[in-house]
Amino acid sequence: MHAMDPSAFLHLARARRTARAHAAAAVPEAAIAAVLEAARWAPSAANRQPWSFVVVADPELKQALRRSFLEEAAAHGERYRSVTEKQADLLLAPALILVCGDDGTKARYVNAEEIGEGVQEELFLLSMGAAIQNMLLAATACGLTSTWIARPARLPAVRALLGVPAELRSIAFVALGVAQHPPHWAENMRNPVKWHPDRFSAA
Repeated sequence: MHAMDPSAFLHLARARRTARAHAAAAVPEAAIAAVLEAARWAPSAANRQPWSFVVVADPELKQALRRSFLEEAAAHGERYRSVTEKQADLLLAPALILVCGDDGTKARYVNAEEIGEGVQEELFLLSMGAAIQNMLLAATACGLTSTWIARPARLPAVRALLGVPAELRSIAFVALGVAQHPPHWAENMRNPVKWHPDRFSAA
């Protein structure tokens, strides 16, 4: 395998930022295809590839998703409503992808019975997280802004609007826009890695 320049990948990982808003410009179809292709190549437990994706393009449907999110929050406390109101407009992003997972794949692990339901669930969620991370990195590589939004994806009203089959679990939305400026990052945004190479040296 040809090795890529690690500094190029690290620059990509550092440049990935969680966007709090997205510019109105349309996201090219080629970029959306690249994001989905990246998800397809994510690692998954026992290579079960549990993911399915729904690309939402209709502006009226996005508005309906936003309304459902806000309506659900109305029955909660002020802090919950405040956070929801800040997140709701992200559902109007130029490109919106619902990430779903097939719960039925868990029972098809070779050792499913031995590891039990708890471990099956852990492996399932780890697989879904890997797919979403691939999507976010690919979005950055394509010059897009991205946001991972989990809560509205789980709402029954949102699932109904998108016609999500009962056998699929809706995990999260990935909202995408076209970046207007180079992403900002600084070293102090992350805690440093603390490790001691000498502890791994041969005796």
